[in-house]
Amino acid sequence: MSSRLLNIGNTGLSASKKALEVTSHNISNANTEGYSRQRVHQQANTPLIKDGLVTGSGTRIRDINRVHDKFVEKKLRDANTDKSYYDNRSQQMGRIEDIFNEIDNQGLNQILNNFFNSFRDLANQPENETVRSVVRDKAQLIVKDFRRIAETLDEISRSIDDKISLNIKDANQHIETIGQLNRKIRELEANGDETGDMRDQRDLAIKELSKIVKIHTYEDERGNYNVQAPGVGTLVTAAQTQTLGTYVFGKEDSTSGQDGSVEVFWASRSGQQITEKFKGGSLGAVIKVRNHDIKALREKLDQTAFEFMNYVNAIHRRGFVNREIQTDAQGNPVTVDSKGPTTGLNFFKEPTQIEGAALRLDLSDAIKSDVSNIATALSPNSPGDNRVAIAISKLQHERLMGDGTATIEEDYLKTVGNVGLETGKAKLDAEQSEGLLAQANSIRERISGVSIDEEAANMIKYQHAYEAAAKVMQTANEMFDTVLSIKQ
Repeated sequence: MSSRLLNIGNTGLSASKKALEVTSHNISNANTEGYSRQRVHQQANTPLIKDGLVTGSGTRIRDINRVHDKFVEKKLRDANTDKSYYDNRSQQMGRIEDIFNEIDNQGLNQILNNFFNSFRDLANQPENETVRSVVRDKAQLIVKDFRRIAETLDEISRSIDDKISLNIKDANQHIETIGQLNRKIRELEANGDETGDMRDQRDLAIKELSKIVKIHTYEDERGNYNVQAPGVGTLVTAAQTQTLGTYVFGKEDSTSGQDGSVEVFWASRSGQQITEKFKGGSLGAVIKVRNHDIKALREKLDQTAFEFMNYVNAIHRRGFVNREIQTDAQGNPVTVDSKGPTTGLNFFKEPTQIEGAALRLDLSDAIKSDVSNIATALSPNSPGDNRVAIAISKLQHERLMGDGTATIEEDYLKTVGNVGLETGKAKLDAEQSEGLLAQANSIRERISGVSIDEEAANMIKYQHAYEAAAKVMQTANEMFDTVLSIKQ
């Protein structure tokens, strides 16, 4: 009888010891990211029947489970995806907005106005060499600012290429980790081992992956997590993984319309480009900014530069240079003299195509070399004639853009306004997503987080149980000794 009592005490001792280990493990990982507190489930051993009496046989640990809610984890994962998407979009759109910020510096709109005002001044003093030089300087500032904007947009696009490569590298690491943990968890659980910590590590890897791409997951009947990227394909199936790769493409084959663009492919299927299929997470955000926002702005900027050059040149070509022009036998002014053409001169270099017009914008060689080639007169040898200068200055208020619906200034300000709206919306979305993420984290912490107070109380409870079980074993031992002493 004392032997059975000893065994019962031993089961209590073992159960309390295991419960103390789990409690200590929880306390140790109270600040570990992604850790889910674990709980011991204890149950009575199968009772024994002896001499017609049913008596207990002690206790045992049925299992150790982590406290976990799949719905909350999914909500947290989706909140992470949205937060990462809007943070990255807000950051990149903020960089674009800074290009058009005219608070600290003269922006393109002000520079264009200064250019038209300089032609207005030239119309009042068409013979003044100083005013002509001012016109050329103002035009040079326009050239410089169009290039500044175009080059900065290209720089941002290049930096996004680097971000895409880094995102793919990080995503592949998480994909491989999930696949490896799927295999380890399946192997351990097949042997009846506890896998709570590994499941937490897998959840953490899935959470990190969800910051890069939007994902859907489901758990199969064997406990494997399968991961899919909506619109892209399956990334993880049990222990099998499909990693991603990046390649650099020329302008003709790129989705950004820029030479040297980084595109995303399946690592095992290099012929299938999937760049634009990513819609969420940091990867979806930077791809959208590069392929849509920057691309549209670059096209708009080229269109504005192209139209501006053409309208100024069309008027300027009709004028005559500011020097004495000889006439032929019929009394017509010569079109070319010893200094070059006398009329038909472009103010800006003739644009060949809209694409890249902002970067290629430049003054014509004739205007660069001699300010007397700036035409102000519609008739030759007419010192007071200022009709060309007036016509160019009036371009400022003519509705030349958007099929005659807006002036150059209105069209430009509309473009800048749209950038501001998109940036403001992205910042607002980022703030809202931060609140939703904090809420999801709070819910998860309430369910799965470690409460130090609760664990401290559990530790005292299991410690007392351990001491009591030890006392039972001591009592059993004393009873056994008593029996032995009687026999002596």
